[in-house]
Amino acid sequence: MFVKYVLPVLAVVGLSFSVFTVIQAQQIPPPSRPIIEPPSRPESVPMIAGSGLVEARRENIPIGVNVPGVVTEVFVRKGERVKAGSPLFRTDDREYRSMLEVRLAELEGAKARLHKLQNAPRPEDIPPARATVEEAEARMNDAEAAMARTERLYARNAAPASDFDKDRFAFLAAKATLAKARAELDRILAGTWKEDIEVARSEVKLAQSQVDSIQTNLERLIVRAPMDGEVLQLNVRLGQYAAFAWKEPMVVLGDIHRLHVRVDIDENDLPYFSTGSEAIATLKGRPRVRFPLKFVYVEPYVIPKQSLTGYNSERVDTRVLQVIYELPEDRAVEVHVGQQMDVYLEAAPTAREGELQVGEVEESPFFKTRTNPRPDWKPAS
Repeated sequence: MFVKYVLPVLAVVGLSFSVFTVIQAQQIPPPSRPIIEPPSRPESVPMIAGSGLVEARRENIPIGVNVPGVVTEVFVRKGERVKAGSPLFRTDDREYRSMLEVRLAELEGAKARLHKLQNAPRPEDIPPARATVEEAEARMNDAEAAMARTERLYARNAAPASDFDKDRFAFLAAKATLAKARAELDRILAGTWKEDIEVARSEVKLAQSQVDSIQTNLERLIVRAPMDGEVLQLNVRLGQYAAFAWKEPMVVLGDIHRLHVRVDIDENDLPYFSTGSEAIATLKGRPRVRFPLKFVYVEPYVIPKQSLTGYNSERVDTRVLQVIYELPEDRAVEVHVGQQMDVYLEAAPTAREGELQVGEVEESPFFKTRTNPRPDWKPAS
């Protein structure tokens, strides 16, 4: 019974399933519709397309350090609005502060020496100098009297010549000592030599310049905002070593009150671009929202196109002209710095009128030149 009834039924069911499967596999599935329709260029006028990147009005400014070191203090947060000159972060300043203490001490010493020279002589220095002069006068008078006595005795042959010479030389020495004491008193009363004061002043200036140099270095340890803007990125942390060479900027500032769009126009489309042409832009994922753009300026140098991943090493075999447009202040949706946009620019009139069509050849004497002006010529064997 199984062979007579069940097997034929199973064969018919298997055959029917195979036919149904084959028929279903041969049917073309209906095209799937994307969740978000791709952007489309306007059909009213001929336009060229380019990829755009939203940036701050004064471009995104990457900020590094003036002096490398360990970050000890961070003054800002992401998204914070800062003014020009506001501190962003500081690196370790202990070495410079210790040097500053030494230089300040040297400056105080130089100022004290200058003050001493400018206020010389001290009132207490004059009486000792006068007393020295009086003492020298007394010694000279004593030596002179002794020499006179010895001279009279020597004239009468009552004293040897050696005694007379000894007293005479003692008198001359006392006279010189008196002259020295009087000169020293005159020097003290005259005050400090002006050249010594100038030397002391130069020492003060040198010490002050060294202090100013260290204070400048201390100020350089504080990284400040070069302009008004908003902190777009903050890649610095406490304890991080801030070096001159960095893979990513430590702080990125930008003025996002007004946004710009940097549009890359392919070099093949450059003949169809004219300065000041109108443009519209759409955001990725929002093709129905269009932003009218205002022309700002053109970067006059055609550069290799960079991949929008942000790595400078990623390039494609295309060169582009960068054109800057301004987004309107009143925007239907929020736009962020760094977003990609699809930009459509109105083609130049020369691109719409009078252009040769594909396959056409311009009539000119150049194109009418004979291909082989000497039919009898043959290449050498």
